[in-house]
Amino acid sequence: MATTLLTPAQNRFLQLTQPALELPALTRVLPVLRDHPTVKDTSDFLTRSTRELIQEQRVDWLVTGSLAWKLLARLPYAINASDRRVDWHHCALCHKPVRYEYHVVLRATGREILVGSECVKKFMSDEMQYLMAITTEDNFHAVAQYDALTDRYPVVPEILWTKDALLHLPQDHRQRQRWVRNGTKTTVTGYLRRKTQTLPEMQLSPYLTAYDRLQAVERTAVAAAQQQAQAQQQQAQDLATREAQAAWEAANAAQTTAERQLRASTAYRQYLAAVADLLTQHLALGEFKERLASIAMPAPLHRLVNSYQLGVMATEFARTGQIKAARLQIVPRYLVADLNRVTRRLAAQRQRDWDDDVFNAAVGFDWSAEQRRTQLDLLSQSWEGQQVPASVYSELVTLRTRLDQGATLPTVWPERLRQAFQQRLAAQPATGWVPARKNHVTPAQLRQLVQGRNDFNEVKAAYQRLYALTPQAEAVTLSALHRYDLMVRDRQANRLSATQRLVEQLLKD
Repeated sequence: MATTLLTPAQNRFLQLTQPALELPALTRVLPVLRDHPTVKDTSDFLTRSTRELIQEQRVDWLVTGSLAWKLLARLPYAINASDRRVDWHHCALCHKPVRYEYHVVLRATGREILVGSECVKKFMSDEMQYLMAITTEDNFHAVAQYDALTDRYPVVPEILWTKDALLHLPQDHRQRQRWVRNGTKTTVTGYLRRKTQTLPEMQLSPYLTAYDRLQAVERTAVAAAQQQAQAQQQQAQDLATREAQAAWEAANAAQTTAERQLRASTAYRQYLAAVADLLTQHLALGEFKERLASIAMPAPLHRLVNSYQLGVMATEFARTGQIKAARLQIVPRYLVADLNRVTRRLAAQRQRDWDDDVFNAAVGFDWSAEQRRTQLDLLSQSWEGQQVPASVYSELVTLRTRLDQGATLPTVWPERLRQAFQQRLAAQPATGWVPARKNHVTPAQLRQLVQGRNDFNEVKAAYQRLYALTPQAEAVTLSALHRYDLMVRDRQANRLSATQRLVEQLLKD
């Protein structure tokens, strides 16, 4: 039996709300919604990916969309004076004539629409339905008063309507939280039920003060939990490192002279690096084997390992994040240990690079919203980017603005991403924003760094702004950049040969 994924009213609601949500997934399916008012799971106009996307995210879209609207303060509702249905206005969502008109406005754009009472109940937030009841039963001016109150105390809606507010508050403080919520709601309700311009400051004060303290308690609890989680993560990493090191040492101890020569060869190390790079890309098995065939394998490995065995290792790494190849008994253990070590190190480096790039795209660089969106779209296409829900990227576009306004990182983000951002935010200066500095640099990145810059001090400043290498690596890199700058100047002045001869003479002396 066919299941209706979106009714015409739900479809229209999402179309009207989409400008305020900026959800990439919703934007992608919007052309389909415009052409087809009713969407069923059996609709032949749906592609498989579109059907799965709507099935997975439609509830989240509707819930998120309900928060984007508010009652219009100057005219929250009206009752049509005519008894004739032909004189009634039509609901913007279900298109039925309605006598009881509720006027709502999209917070982000100011667009106003008329909605019937039934659609208000179906599509609008708990906050709006609460205000709707008070407005129609007690005080026509309740919405305007509520706007004045929340302008003065922005935390009030969070206390009343955010279901996951203080999500990490310790259990022994929950009763206090309920007291704050109940007291705040009672105070706000009493204030809204009669027309007044005097805010209930004294009545709200004890609840707001208590909520501030609960927020402090939660921050302390979160910090403690993060420290514990980081300690556990570090222990797990240390254990994995010790196990990998033990496997590597065991392999070293058992190797023959031929194995030592093979493992010490440049061809072997280059092969490991190339295969590890493929493994960290998490390619489909067919594509992995196709690209693996183009990598030159050292001759001694031809009789020791084949594409099937490497495919098994690729599947294992994609599933567990490490390579043990326990059921591949004939594969040399030293090869497994070496490949595991190189691949894990490269995967960790790729993840750190991606974290740096995402942080800089969202916060570190002084970019426009469009530049941020473009770069984040590119980053979302990598394997690392696909591990993050699509909804996070729309929040990343405006994250810097919200951080400037005192907001914190969303609690619904994946924990690994939150930790990566918190580490980089902790390294920010007291004022302003600086990019997260990468811990390695490639020749291609250095070439990009020197392009368009003719002054070494400018190049050095740009390098130190973007990269933080070990002292030894930094000394080599800056020396190379300086030498490059001098050679370019010598070449431009047609003195390169003369300079080189003089340097050779100085070194000879």
